[in-house]
Amino acid sequence: MTPIRASCIDKCQYEASSLSHEQIDTIGIGAALVDVFADVTDADLDRLSLPKGAMTLIDTEASKALLDQINVHTSTAGGSAANTIAGTASLGMSSGFIGKVANDPFGDVFAGDLSEMNIQLFGQPLNNETPTGKCIVLITPDAERTMNTLIGAAAFITPEDLDENLLKQTKVFFAEGYLFDSPQGAETFFKACDMVHSGGGKVALSLSDSFCVERHLDTFNKALAGSVDMVMSNDAEAKAMFGGASIQDRIAAMQQKNINGVITRSADGAVIVMSNEVTEIAAETVDQPVDLTGAGDQFAAGFLSGVALGKTMENAGRRGAVSAAEVIKHVGPRPQVNLQELIASAGLA
Repeated sequence: MTPIRASCIDKCQYEASSLSHEQIDTIGIGAALVDVFADVTDADLDRLSLPKGAMTLIDTEASKALLDQINVHTSTAGGSAANTIAGTASLGMSSGFIGKVANDPFGDVFAGDLSEMNIQLFGQPLNNETPTGKCIVLITPDAERTMNTLIGAAAFITPEDLDENLLKQTKVFFAEGYLFDSPQGAETFFKACDMVHSGGGKVALSLSDSFCVERHLDTFNKALAGSVDMVMSNDAEAKAMFGGASIQDRIAAMQQKNINGVITRSADGAVIVMSNEVTEIAAETVDQPVDLTGAGDQFAAGFLSGVALGKTMENAGRRGAVSAAEVIKHVGPRPQVNLQELIASAGLA
């Protein structure tokens, strides 16, 4: 497995370099998607026959047709696990990401963005007709977002994208549940877990969303039965996974099954279940949240940075709360300030 970095975003060149097997604090794996933003009107959505506020999966031809009919103003690297790894990098952790992009301009955007954040992108770009995955986000004047997602090259991740020596050196390996939507995603995940554990690292898995849990419940159960050290979820996802009428029921189910993890609860903070000990974390006060997108991704970043550094669960949870509070103060799922400095100012370094 070779790190990819964009030598120039405009020229779409990927430059392979020799892999150093020095320890990396956090490595993520998931869908490598580029978020593509365009401003539209309600009339535009009607003309394009797109239901306002919906998320629609589209194919390559539909993606091309849509891009031809809009004026894109911003393209940035996206994807849930990649957002979390952007957070760990901002927290001062050495960070890497395993994902599949195509050798095309959008793949160059993804690699270039990660490179600017000092995140290594591992794997070889896909060299066929399949384009880099993208989420085309159409924003109306009322700030409503209508999303059209092409999975593209991201679906082609395989065990061949893993490097055992690298993963043995990883402190924390973080996977998004959406990985299981890829044909070889589950196989890749379980092989990666074995590699990480053989080197003494920890594995964390996000449930991603409740529909993802429903699609892959058997795979999640298998993962939580032995391959995963920590599960990350919000309460809706935890309900889909563990059932129960209340969060107390879900905590009890986790304890009964010896499952460690975190359940986030938005303004009600989070609950950490670890070795049958429950730690409650209060949410940071934010007077006027602007955009809740990425709150869970950045809580995971803060929490996992604490795990990688050997901090207490209280410290790790508060790191998560501070990181989540920063991202909801602005539009976009990634931090806009140096999280390492923010954590230090909160007395959590």
